[in-house]
Amino acid sequence: MRRFAMASLLILLLSGSAEPANLIDAFEYPQTNVAQDVWDVQGERGNTPALSMVEDGGRLVMQIEAPFASDPNLSRIYIDRQVDLDLAAAGGFSLEVLSSNPEATGSMSLYFHSREGWYSGSADIASKGWGAVPFSKASFRLEDQPIGWNKIDAIRIAFWRGKNTDFFLRLRKLEATQHNVALIIPAVERREAGSLKMATDVAEMLDAIGLGNDAIEDSSLASGGLGDRSIAILPYNPKLTSEAVEALIEFVAKGGKVLACYQLPDKLAQSLGFGELKYRSQQNKGDFAEIRFHATDIASLPPSVRQASWNITTAKPVGYNAKVVGQWYDRDGQSADAAAMLVSDRGAFFSHVLLRDDWNAKKQMLASIMGHLSPMMWKQMAEAALKDLNTLGHLDSLEALTEFLKKNDQHGVDLATRSGLVKLQEAKQQFTSGHYEQVVGLAKEVHQDLALAYVKAQPSPTTEGRAFWNHTGTGAYDGDWNRTASELSAAGFNMILPNMLWGGVAHYPSKLLPHSRTFNKYGDQIEQCVAAAREHKLEVHVWKVNWNLSTAPQDFVKQIHAEHRNQVTVTGEAEDWLCPSHPDNFQLELQSMLEVARDYPIDGLHFDYIRYPGRDKCYCDGCRERFEAASGKPVEEWPSDCYSGQRSEEYLQWRCDQITRLVKAVHDQAKTIRPGIRISAAVFGAYPECRSSVAQDWPEWIKAGYLDFVCPMDYTQSDLSFIGLVSNQLKLVNGRIPIYPGIGQWRLPNDRVVGQIYHARALGAAGFTIFDLSHGSAETFVPTVGLGVGRNPALPPHRNR
Repeated sequence: MRRFAMASLLILLLSGSAEPANLIDAFEYPQTNVAQDVWDVQGERGNTPALSMVEDGGRLVMQIEAPFASDPNLSRIYIDRQVDLDLAAAGGFSLEVLSSNPEATGSMSLYFHSREGWYSGSADIASKGWGAVPFSKASFRLEDQPIGWNKIDAIRIAFWRGKNTDFFLRLRKLEATQHNVALIIPAVERREAGSLKMATDVAEMLDAIGLGNDAIEDSSLASGGLGDRSIAILPYNPKLTSEAVEALIEFVAKGGKVLACYQLPDKLAQSLGFGELKYRSQQNKGDFAEIRFHATDIASLPPSVRQASWNITTAKPVGYNAKVVGQWYDRDGQSADAAAMLVSDRGAFFSHVLLRDDWNAKKQMLASIMGHLSPMMWKQMAEAALKDLNTLGHLDSLEALTEFLKKNDQHGVDLATRSGLVKLQEAKQQFTSGHYEQVVGLAKEVHQDLALAYVKAQPSPTTEGRAFWNHTGTGAYDGDWNRTASELSAAGFNMILPNMLWGGVAHYPSKLLPHSRTFNKYGDQIEQCVAAAREHKLEVHVWKVNWNLSTAPQDFVKQIHAEHRNQVTVTGEAEDWLCPSHPDNFQLELQSMLEVARDYPIDGLHFDYIRYPGRDKCYCDGCRERFEAASGKPVEEWPSDCYSGQRSEEYLQWRCDQITRLVKAVHDQAKTIRPGIRISAAVFGAYPECRSSVAQDWPEWIKAGYLDFVCPMDYTQSDLSFIGLVSNQLKLVNGRIPIYPGIGQWRLPNDRVVGQIYHARALGAAGFTIFDLSHGSAETFVPTVGLGVGRNPALPPHRNR
């Protein structure tokens, strides 16, 4: 990256008096050569794209060419700039961007470099025309070891390959954002697994109810990182320092409010009015399954919220008018005799982390608590609630919804529509009168009515693949596969993809893999699943997580390491994954899948994690020996020659071959054992990136005839990105086999999931696959499909091939 030519020019361009203080770059350079002096443009694995200044809307903006069709080797384009910034107080970032072909645009990434590493955040373009893409600090990940947000020395903006299409991107403004709500995230050195995910989930809930939020590292609290914000949220902060605790206590003393989840230091708890905190673990699964609220003086609390928690931290009111407003109940509706939510004059405490299940009720709960802690937020949430009514399913306006509903005559559509529109008028009147709390509740009812009309209006073809992944391998109800199969069938699903085995564990009496605790407690899950599915006319495609040892017993993992069968990173670190090139691992993966095909009357075998974990794996000594033997010549500089040097492309193809050979072997031998069995795979949605990053060359498997259908994991909240992914996949497959795109149900409201099913159908996909079947999704989403999409029974198209 280049140094700036003129410091004074930089100051003029980036911090003019007319621009806000949080502006990082306006991308309004007077000439192309000036922009090129500041920003260095690169094309990864391809040619350098063009960067220029163009006029748009009466002002100059930066334009970057994206020649992904002209240069098939190009994996991403990016621009770099050196800076000297302190971004510790920033809670997030906003980048105004326009794509000339948003459906063709892959994901975009925003990076900030801090001496020894990067902070990286990703997002999708969600709108046509100019749009501000938000990046919350809570969603940023670490690459290598950045030293702090207060020492940012470079910025990178990257756009990844989407469709094989040429287009251009325009940038208009990059700025740091600051909101009234702070999400406190652990500093790097105290960050535990899951802490950022918990913060990201809470950030998405806050965004969904119209409250912007800023992720602030706890290390900045003592130096005033909270500023004049009103509320600080602790999503999961088990290691708060004494300095951070004192800063929060001072924040509360000055009138700020704190919402804490699960972990709360005693001193801070006392300052909020909560005490006697005690850890409590579930004795049986489902002990903490539902929160029921009974407070009448807190506006808009839902009657109950489902959440499958496995442990909690109980607390009691001790001061500042603290009280319990919600109690835990188990899955049978019996009281767990434990407080779930407490509030006081100074804050609130939730006894576990906020999980994503029961999304709509969870949003309502969070909105109610936030409005109670800071009443001025009700207006902001009311404005957002009314605005959000314009987005329902795949539609972007109430006018479009009305036209869509007019084109069908499904029972109940007109009634639900009329009810929703009447309530909408009432909500608008309440907003005019300043009754913002009522507006939020009414808007929720409007959305429910209109969403009901929308899902009922969906067509229901009689030939379609309708599948549900089940990650637990026990169905939606542990020990009751019959109930799971009955409910899926009633809603029109025709396939279940249960996760029955991993790289080092099995939920059935395997002779090759260690038995799981699930098997020991509930018995043979494949046998039970197949029996229930047969009764309810569902296909069973047994899902295996390949290579991954994260769920394996420790003695099994230790044995794999002792035998040098595990993967190794390019820097020599051991990984708990089976090395795909090791002959014993290949046989274990192959024979374990064939064991299932041999012993159970299943309809199919389903690959997952059929890849490497990342581009930096595997570089074990065995891989070197086997690669040299296959290529017929030694590697001079190992592993650098194969990772990024002169033999990197050759080694990439060899890695792809290790994965492909297992797919081929399972296909060939399983079909000999059980003629008619179908072979399928859950694959990465973005291709060819997954080929270069994780050696998953799934279109080649399809061309070779190894798969009978494919389920790309297209988990995105952006419909434009979903359309782009599915369109590209359909072109790659070219009608050879059915595609059932994977939809991330946990990330979207039910109507938006149905909206992505609509898009998949409109594009020509042969069905859909939903992730993930759980107790919560069975209760909330499965019936939604049955109202419209799955109203008529259907046969999956792969049966006819």
